[in-house]
Amino acid sequence: MNLAYMITESDKDIEILQRLLPQNLSQDIKFIAGESSYRARSLASSLLATRKTPVALVLDAGTDNESQIFERHDLINYVLNQASSGIPYQIFLAIPQLEIVFLHDKSLIEKIAQRQFNDLEWQLAKSSPKEFLKTVFGNDEQISARIFDSINDEEIKILQQEPLIQEIINFLSSLITSSVAIN
Repeated sequence: MNLAYMITESDKDIEILQRLLPQNLSQDIKFIAGESSYRARSLASSLLATRKTPVALVLDAGTDNESQIFERHDLINYVLNQASSGIPYQIFLAIPQLEIVFLHDKSLIEKIAQRQFNDLEWQLAKSSPKEFLKTVFGNDEQISARIFDSINDEEIKILQQEPLIQEIINFLSSLITSSVAIN
């Protein structure tokens, strides 16, 4: 059963979400990479209009400017609302990028990197997580895989407490509750 679609900007984002979302929630989700922010939004709109299946759209905000984030969220919400016909959907903007989830717990990322970060480095990390992780782990295409290979289930639970991941879990949980109520 396909409970919902989860649309992201890239395959890397899908990899992160599949590893962080609880199995009982992710098993009935169809993950699709839009390959860009615009294509992901367009795909979400099309799926809402044609498949009549709930959609979770996960995008990088690309900024931490609150007014720009609000404006972007509002615009995307308007477009999806036009296509949804009452079908549930939710927009999740990772501020500034989805890789921020790896920085939820400073001591955990320090353990994985095997070094301490000073306040300036940590500030840079929070403002540009992708670049920070590339700097720390090398310009490796498999940074998220390297991080996941370095942590255990308890540490994954720590990352699952990151607010964005919690919002996604809550949305998906509400769909399961709705699905059970309908059946």
